[in-house]
Amino acid sequence: MRDAIVSGEVTPGEPVFESHLAEKLGMSRTPVREALSVLARDGILEIAPSRGYVVPQRSIDDLQELFELREGLEGMASRFAALRATDKEIRDLDQLCRRYDRARDLETSTRIGTEFHNKIYSACRNRRLAAILGSLKAQIVPTRRSALRSARTRRDEAKREHRAIMDAIRGRDPDAAEREARAHVRRSYRVLLDSYQSGLDPDLVTSNPVKD
Repeated sequence: MRDAIVSGEVTPGEPVFESHLAEKLGMSRTPVREALSVLARDGILEIAPSRGYVVPQRSIDDLQELFELREGLEGMASRFAALRATDKEIRDLDQLCRRYDRARDLETSTRIGTEFHNKIYSACRNRRLAAILGSLKAQIVPTRRSALRSARTRRDEAKREHRAIMDAIRGRDPDAAEREARAHVRRSYRVLLDSYQSGLDPDLVTSNPVKD
């Protein structure tokens, strides 16, 4: 269910019914109820009276809080990764940057970008920090994905930012890794905020392939 929300299969404002989901998955309602309760506890779903659960539609205040948290924690994770990543993890980050460069559509770019950040979370060697960041990302991605459809230059910027983070980690420079990671999150937030302030509802933007 978390993957379906993050991938955009279930969109902000869309209701999620325990009975419908249990039937779709061919499961009893008890484990489905428990899973939905966990997602609600983590802020990925909200309880909606008479509608079961719903994927939240974030306000600007919500997003500011989420991105402020993410900036600090993402910077911390990148700092620790610069100190603790294995040589293989650094090679994996480099390969993910290369794959991101070659991606030609939004869905592929988003998936590889998520892999890139998850690899950093793993390399930071702090399970609690990684878990908190995973929850924050899951709350942000559904709204941010829609906004990216209206920001065609953002993907090229993100290429350079990912590469700067990776280079700092490879250079074992924790200060640079934290600085570049924080800057990357701040720029992502600015794109999302600009989309909101333009008066455009991000959830109604038509998805088109991203071209180089």
